[in-house]
Amino acid sequence: MKPKGLSLTVKIFLSTALVVVVIVAVTLAIAARQASRAADESVNRVLSSAREAVNAQLAGATRGLTDAAGAFAQNAYFGAIVEAKSGTDVLDQAGEADSSLNAHWVQITDADGNRLAKSDEAGAEQVNLGGSPEIATALGGERSSGFGVSRDNDLLQLAAVPITRGEGRIVGAMLVARQIDSAFATSLKREARGELEVIFFTNDTAGGTVVTASTIGRDAEVVRAISALPKASPDSGQASVEADLKGTHYVGLSEVLRAADGGVVGGYLMLRDRRAEFAGFEKLQQSLLLSGGIGIVVAALLSLLIASQITRPVGKLVEATRRAADGDFKAEIPSTSNDEIGVLAGAFRGLLADLREKQELVEFLSSSEQQKTVQLKTMSVTTEQRVNAVGIVPGQRFAVRYDVKEILGEGGMGTVFKAVDIELGEVIAIKTLRKDFMSSEPTALERFKSEIRLARRISHRNVVRTHEFHETSGIYYITMEFVEGKSLKDLIRARGRLPMAITLSVGKQLARALEVAHEQGVIHRDIKPQNMVVEADGVLKVMDFGIARLAQRQPDSGMTQAGAAIGTPEYMAPEQLGGQEIDARADIYAAGCVLYECLTGKPPFTAETPYQLVAQVLTEVAPSPRTINAEVTPALDALVMQAIAKDPAGRPQSALALHDALARIG
Repeated sequence: MKPKGLSLTVKIFLSTALVVVVIVAVTLAIAARQASRAADESVNRVLSSAREAVNAQLAGATRGLTDAAGAFAQNAYFGAIVEAKSGTDVLDQAGEADSSLNAHWVQITDADGNRLAKSDEAGAEQVNLGGSPEIATALGGERSSGFGVSRDNDLLQLAAVPITRGEGRIVGAMLVARQIDSAFATSLKREARGELEVIFFTNDTAGGTVVTASTIGRDAEVVRAISALPKASPDSGQASVEADLKGTHYVGLSEVLRAADGGVVGGYLMLRDRRAEFAGFEKLQQSLLLSGGIGIVVAALLSLLIASQITRPVGKLVEATRRAADGDFKAEIPSTSNDEIGVLAGAFRGLLADLREKQELVEFLSSSEQQKTVQLKTMSVTTEQRVNAVGIVPGQRFAVRYDVKEILGEGGMGTVFKAVDIELGEVIAIKTLRKDFMSSEPTALERFKSEIRLARRISHRNVVRTHEFHETSGIYYITMEFVEGKSLKDLIRARGRLPMAITLSVGKQLARALEVAHEQGVIHRDIKPQNMVVEADGVLKVMDFGIARLAQRQPDSGMTQAGAAIGTPEYMAPEQLGGQEIDARADIYAAGCVLYECLTGKPPFTAETPYQLVAQVLTEVAPSPRTINAEVTPALDALVMQAIAKDPAGRPQSALALHDALARIG
């Protein structure tokens, strides 16, 4: 199907051409009046570019000084002399470093920060320099750099490096200073490649300005002019300035120089003669019309080229979209570029992959036994007695607005019923709290309230939605979304093990559900196949946040604390079984167990007694899924084993990381 009206290529071409024509016309109309503004903008551009060049040169010089100092300090002979604290030898080494590094001076301290030698002062006092931010950082094992001011108000580049011996043992620190002089300023001007003047300055103890290096001299006129300029604020780090020096009106930028601890010790100025910008302006006016015409032609050609580059991949995306609408998710989306179109193509490629996996899951479900609701078709006398004890009977109306249809199941905290909300006309599920559980567990009601508070904070298509919490005639209950589907546990029991593609789809949807819960500070704590339902359309739903708790629980909350292991042992992380404080990585472990069971048909650990099971989880390493199921790829095998690592630090550190790892596999 061809688009109606103008194509995207033509629209981009016309829009680009129109913009160029308007810009040229407006420029011609206001060129004379905007000459001054254009000059200012040009100066600002030049200064901005020069500032980047100067900053790059300063950073390079500092980095070079730091690297050279670090290389010198790594010499084993040097480290041995410093550790021995031999005064004469250390002083000789300071002098050698001074000469080798072309430094202003070099100071060496021992591991406690006590100065051992200063290259330009043989009899330097043995003071402690540990309070210096540069020395303190070096003694901490890290390199540091910055700027400083000497007693003579010289501006210095400083670099401090640790002196080590053996396997990283710190025996001292070396502080190297290199003076920033006019020769250095001249080299920066040359590297900036512009008609610029560069001036470095500091403040003396009386607050006056001291020009330490300059490409236009350091006489009194320069000092007065620089002193009168507004200084860059410590927060912004730079300021625009204007100055009249030696008959020339300059505009420029002022930027601060900071010590290693971030304090301002001085700054530098970049100045440019404003009149230099007008030199070629008249010729520019004469050639502007011709250049504009040529620009329109070139822009038109470029716009056609750019438009074609856009429309080709967009056309492929459109075709893939049509195929997806017809149920064909196998279209190949080629990689194009790293721009927005490339990002869109990548996102659509991922969407098609998810749809393919979901289609495979739907087909897998349809090929298994007939779809059924997660429910209990028959009950024992004991279960019937417990239901009667709850006070809700199928076939009757409960709490005025709910027509109870049937019993879906019974868990550790109560019974779940299928019902119809007659006010909203929706099928829902009702979960009650067992009366005997309430009497035997004083905190049951608070835990039940916690369940609704936590669950209502989580809204995601892979999480069963929770609606409301109520109490009627002494019966506490919550209403929640009714899920029609098959539990993952039943699916595994029916098929023994699941294909790898199905496992990847389950794993990624589970990871998305956990990611949303963990973002809300909620740890599920009982992730297992029994708590997951796969709907007919392939959507996985995670249920039962009844024993979930906030990742950060107040110590006096009176409810589940560190030391209380709650969950299903086959899927509980070692730290959870041990009663330790847990975090989101306990859910990652449980998710790994679920993936393991999907691939092998059984959890990583099974035993005849709970005590044997706990011992296995705490001490044994499960056989890898690939040793049980040869169809498992090495990458997925490694990821599952990583997820069930006994040390939480060895697992994927978040549900998002787990999802992305699964996505890379399939």
